[in-house]
Amino acid sequence: MDERVNIVVDAFRETVKATDVRIFFAIILFFLVVGLVLFYIDKIKEFISQRYMKKLFFMYAEDAGLTKEEAEILWKYSNKIKRDPFLVLEFKAPFERTIDLYIRENPNFDERMIRRMRKKLGFDKVPSFVPIVSTKDIDIYQTGNLISEHKRIYPVALYEKDELYMYWWIIDKKPPFDFHKGSKVRIRFIRKDDAIYSFEGTIEDIYEEGGKYIVKIPHTFKLEVINRREEFRLRENLPVLIETENKEGEKVKIGTETTDISIEGIGFCIPILDARDKKLGIQSRVNMLLRIDEREIKTTAIIKNVRESGHNLCFGAKFEEISKEDKEFIKQFINTKQKEMIKKYRGKYIK
Repeated sequence: MDERVNIVVDAFRETVKATDVRIFFAIILFFLVVGLVLFYIDKIKEFISQRYMKKLFFMYAEDAGLTKEEAEILWKYSNKIKRDPFLVLEFKAPFERTIDLYIRENPNFDERMIRRMRKKLGFDKVPSFVPIVSTKDIDIYQTGNLISEHKRIYPVALYEKDELYMYWWIIDKKPPFDFHKGSKVRIRFIRKDDAIYSFEGTIEDIYEEGGKYIVKIPHTFKLEVINRREEFRLRENLPVLIETENKEGEKVKIGTETTDISIEGIGFCIPILDARDKKLGIQSRVNMLLRIDEREIKTTAIIKNVRESGHNLCFGAKFEEISKEDKEFIKQFINTKQKEMIKKYRGKYIK
């Protein structure tokens, strides 16, 4: 009797075990199916969203005067470098990065088409108060100095430029030079109302044209900059509320912090996605509410420069309407902070 009971019990246990295993695998299969469904739903949503955004982008590009071919280039290569395509239409820095990749991947590119694109988007000239982002932005006939590896200095001027190279005329100098094809040299120049720029490059060629000796150097984005601002800029994070308009002309407010401040203006950054549909281009006018300690300062300002920094767009804004009292308060605030910085640096109190 006991033996038969044991057989029944063992059989029951085996049945339960088999059932547990089937339930376990059924649960796993269920979650796998749910996961795949959610994954493909997200992919479908992303596909639909991407198609809508592309259609919207082409509408914006057409309004800017671009052809379908030109718009396709900007859409394709801005996505390749993970830049917001809409910002490529509005700001020079992401545009130049996008075009740079296009050129590198298409050796037989149409240079005239690229120049037309720049002109249509207003990127063919860079105002003196806007920082340059690559050597392509240097004005023709900009003067400067070429410094050889042996530290010898030659006065130069930008004679010509294309999408791949810049051509520097060595002013009033003839061979022999202490550099040659393949030499590394540094070009340094002062851009009026902006900064001192310098960059390094390897000489691609040296040739003579009409009695002028020309040095051919590839373009670069690697520029070193020394600012020449008259007013000291304090790096300080202060709460600021920016009021501007969106593309539909509606008032919008953006809360952020300053990156720096002077008695002439402030710098601030906002996420690229937040900036995309806002009127924050060069020369745009914005209202500001700046808080320093317990004081609120209301002012209007003009956007003077824009640059990309990671996932943010950073702006330099110059105060346009600000009271004498508020300006004096900012001046005293900066002076106090300067003294604190000096005190911290020297390790003693300075009156």
